Amino acid sequence: MYRYLSISIFYIFLFSPLVLNGTNFSTPNYSSIKKDYKITLSEDYSYEIEINQVTTIYDKNGLSHASYHFIIDQFTSLDNFEVKIIDPFNEKTIKKIKAKDLQERDLITSGNIYQDLTLKQFNLQSSSFPVRVEMKVKLRKSGNFYFPTWRPQNNYHQKVEQARLEVIYPESLGIRFKTQHFEGAFDTNSIGENHTLVWTINDLAPVAEDTEETDLSKITLAPEKFGMDGFEARMNTWKNFGLWFHQLNKERTKLPEAFKQELHEMVKGVDNSIEKIEILYRYLQKNYRYVSIQLGLGGWRPMESEEVLSKKYGDCKGLTLFMQAMLSEVGIPSDYTLVKAGEDPTFDEDFPSNQFNHAILRIKSGDKKYWLECTSSHLPAGFLGSFTRNRKVLVITPEGGEVDQTPTYSDPDFNTTVFNSSILLQQNGNAAIKGTLLQKGFPAEITVMKTYDKKEDEITNLFNGQIGGNGLIINDISLDKKIEWQDIQTQINFSGMVQRYYKSTGKRIFIPISWHTWEPNLKNTSEVYMEEVNIKKHRSLNTESIPPSLSITEDNYELKMEIIIDDENILIKKQIQFTDTDRLSEEEQSELLIALNKKIQGELVFTKQ
Repeated sequence: MYRYLSISIFYIFLFSPLVLNGTNFSTPNYSSIKKDYKITLSEDYSYEIEINQVTTIYDKNGLSHASYHFIIDQFTSLDNFEVKIIDPFNEKTIKKIKAKDLQERDLITSGNIYQDLTLKQFNLQSSSFPVRVEMKVKLRKSGNFYFPTWRPQNNYHQKVEQARLEVIYPESLGIRFKTQHFEGAFDTNSIGENHTLVWTINDLAPVAEDTEETDLSKITLAPEKFGMDGFEARMNTWKNFGLWFHQLNKERTKLPEAFKQELHEMVKGVDNSIEKIEILYRYLQKNYRYVSIQLGLGGWRPMESEEVLSKKYGDCKGLTLFMQAMLSEVGIPSDYTLVKAGEDPTFDEDFPSNQFNHAILRIKSGDKKYWLECTSSHLPAGFLGSFTRNRKVLVITPEGGEVDQTPTYSDPDFNTTVFNSSILLQQNGNAAIKGTLLQKGFPAEITVMKTYDKKEDEITNLFNGQIGGNGLIINDISLDKKIEWQDIQTQINFSGMVQRYYKSTGKRIFIPISWHTWEPNLKNTSEVYMEEVNIKKHRSLNTESIPPSLSITEDNYELKMEIIIDDENILIKKQIQFTDTDRLSEEEQSELLIALNKKIQGELVFTKQ
């Protein structure tokens, strides 16, 4: 489910520097902009957007700063579009662009997506600079369910000479707003039943592309009362917002009597609710495929369960509602749930508004909660993948919306990797290797996703890099999977050859302490890695130097390393446990890994007898 009502002209970024008019800024810029943005909301819930914008481009790398994109759907019309391309030296108009000249294509071109979304776009092409682009646009929306976020700057590395946002709305519908780092002027006035809000800012310096989203200036708008395609509700509280979705979903979970009997046959003789959930979840995974549907209100409203049943497919909304219908039929209540899926789990709980792009299912049983990702073909029942874990969600109940939290999965059983290998050194510096790579929880989820529907040779190529370091050649490989209630595990069994595993001179050989490549996911709340490498010597060797055993506890990790040597074998054991690394910045995570790797690198040095 996509937030397809957004207007993407506010999110076009560029990443190149320039000095503007001889003035040195701490952050270089490629363009300057003046823009006036006006939203007029009507009593019938429709609203109009008028944009008047002047962008001056100083270098070819800033061409995208004058590109404009509009998403057109059943609820959006482009009433006017005019662009003038002007030479600022002589004020001559180089070219005029009208709506009929815009490039047009489907917004999403995947074969498993049904949509009525059209992307109209204008891309500036110029060989001489500076160049000025003057744009006038008028868009009309038939519903006020969603307002675009307004940003003074359209792009990174862009100076704002002036930016103005004006919002006019009737008192009967209302508007709510929230500002972030806005340091300009704000004014408000009223004429009769209409109210006007105006924000203005001047001389805003450019920002660099590494600026955090939370540090950017923006204004977020949301309605008090809204309507879309005949469905009306209030958005001033999460409870009221959820009532609208409950209204959308109402009466859409009906199932044919014959299928109801099939469901009861599936769970016949099963008394345990968890077993029933597993049976129906596996049935869903096996028999129904995921597609994305963005047709009209289908961007928010699920398909009817009978339609999912007959067509054997659905989007996240349809499959989730269908699973809810099946569970209800066998006596297990559940709740349709909205979530902002993906890498950014940001959720503003204090500002009820549309912040969601996906649907999942919540099941409550006493004081316990279970969660189902109904679009997945590989996850176990009762387990959410990395796409939706550890974030706030909005649960839709008959009483309205209810904010809840998905599991963090911080237990080590959800974040463990165990690498065991036996290595036989050979005279030429190579080594024969045989081993296993066991993964639990989220590491296993990645492996299952990568190998889903893959052939044996493709799996071998995937794991050549994952299992080892330089020089690995896999001869035999197999993959075992365990996927059951709230538990996902994989074990890769392999054997092969490692070229140039160790270095040899006339008197000495040098064996690496760390050869296996492991890349921890520090965005997890926890991560555990255990390694045991048993190296069998190929000849008699005398120990010259080995690193000492380690037992280190730092703020975000614990490290233990032990090296045991006897007449025939070398045993290297490591255990690393990360905690709370998801709270670190990317730079801090990188620094942590560099510091840790320095501690576990090095060589074992032996002299030849």
